[in-house]
Amino acid sequence: MYLWNSHPKVFLPIQATGTAKCPYCGTNYSLASDETS
Repeated sequence: MYLWNSHPKVFLPIQATGTAKCPYCGTNYSLASDETS
């Protein structure tokens, strides 16, 4: 089994706060800023 396939696929509700944490591996995710100047 490959590392990227080592835990179940999960839905992370990131839209509400802009951040989410994977309950299996603890990885923190955040939405990238869409700012352009």
